[in-house]
Amino acid sequence: MRLKNLKYILALLGLISTFNIAQSQEMLGLTMGNYKGITGVMINPASMTTNKVYLDINLATANVFLRNNFAYLPKEDFVIWDLLDKNYQFPTYGEEEKNVLYYNNSKAKQITQNTRILGPSAMIQIGDHAFGITTGVRVFTSGNNIPWNVAEFGYWGLDYGPLHNIDFDEKNIDFGSNSWMEVGLSYAYDVWKYYDQQLTVGLSVKKLWGYAGAYVYSDKLNYLVPNDTTIDIKEMNASLGFSGPINYDNSEFLNTSPTFRGSGVGMDIGVVYVKRRQVELNKWNGERLCAQNIVDYDYKIGVSIVDIGRVKFKENAQEHQFDEVSIYWEDVDTLQFNNANSFLHELSNTFYGNPNASYVGDNIKIGLPTALSIQADFNLRNNIYVAGFFIHPLRLNKSTLRRTPQLAIIPRYETKYFELSVPISLYDYNYPRVGIAARFYFITIGTERLGTYLGLSDMNGMDIYASIKIGINKGSCKERFGGACDNNNFGNNILRRKR
Repeated sequence: MRLKNLKYILALLGLISTFNIAQSQEMLGLTMGNYKGITGVMINPASMTTNKVYLDINLATANVFLRNNFAYLPKEDFVIWDLLDKNYQFPTYGEEEKNVLYYNNSKAKQITQNTRILGPSAMIQIGDHAFGITTGVRVFTSGNNIPWNVAEFGYWGLDYGPLHNIDFDEKNIDFGSNSWMEVGLSYAYDVWKYYDQQLTVGLSVKKLWGYAGAYVYSDKLNYLVPNDTTIDIKEMNASLGFSGPINYDNSEFLNTSPTFRGSGVGMDIGVVYVKRRQVELNKWNGERLCAQNIVDYDYKIGVSIVDIGRVKFKENAQEHQFDEVSIYWEDVDTLQFNNANSFLHELSNTFYGNPNASYVGDNIKIGLPTALSIQADFNLRNNIYVAGFFIHPLRLNKSTLRRTPQLAIIPRYETKYFELSVPISLYDYNYPRVGIAARFYFITIGTERLGTYLGLSDMNGMDIYASIKIGINKGSCKERFGGACDNNNFGNNILRRKR
């Protein structure tokens, strides 16, 4: 792919990330089953040796996830399938003909967007070892603890009387966005086997190339709006940084700038414990990869930390700091800004009396959406499984992107050629969801927001993922060589436990 074409692809993904009001963030239908192959490393790199495939080639996998808890379209007025109707007219609300409604409550507002494309990637297992290589492009946006009053002023404008003359004191507001390309190498090793038990460790190391990024953080914002032309900022501490393919003096796209303005390193680490259903007596003899033994298990439990690392932007980057500033700012309704530099110069001059005083550096660092994850999978009988999934963000600094916490139970039916799972999850520990994912041999499609597509829930986000992969199963020698390996127990004399 030429760099020119890559620029436009990354620009398009960056544009997608701006549509915050447009949910699987973790693609549970692709990362929890026994045929997950290389896609499993996105959650736990140690999972590579516990698959039913020894070779897995990902041709293309894509995930689009958006969610916010402020603005929405009522389910009575909009279903996502309406987008297929060329004559459909979006609804408007109120005298001002707003395009969306909002949840009228005093909860802190959040925005999460995750677009992930897993490009050509592959894994292979050779005995106790497994190796993987991944390529991909990611765009991740998170806004957290956004004050409800700030969101409502954004919706109505400063002339919204019900919020006038109220002293608002807000803390720990953050917003961040990052788009990057990554190439990773993964390794997993069965470090311990004892009768019917197995322990595997795994590691992924990824080289990151940053395309664009930005963050805003404020640990203190005390303000009051007396009328529609004035903001009384009594105290504010804030920092912000950004880097992108934009001329900050005229807002034009920089066609001649470097494709990537930042770089970094990312890492995932994990461990998986397997309680086998059988005691392995004869190990794989190392002659045919297709004759490797399938791990039939009662249950397996994994623990991992994913997306450790950051991207440092050094090209076309700015960082600004506002420490304990205050201002009674009149006539704000007359201000007009055509570019980023004019806006920041005005802010700096207003707070410090100097248009350049807020500028503190020409590079920024944005942390990946680091998270702790725990996975469990229980083999019931007759191809029926029940998995459990937990993920919680680990924020290492103010510019670390925040992955939204999630709890899920995923019952599934699984065979070589067909798989159906129904994730039942609790998003951000507050919002219940039901999804569905289906695999037809090498094609998978799924969502964790089924209600969005059935018209059962308001439109405050969306989620869909799909994958095309080629996998070669363990015990598949019969198919290719005419041997006896199609029997799962071929080459593996076993001692079955009594039940």
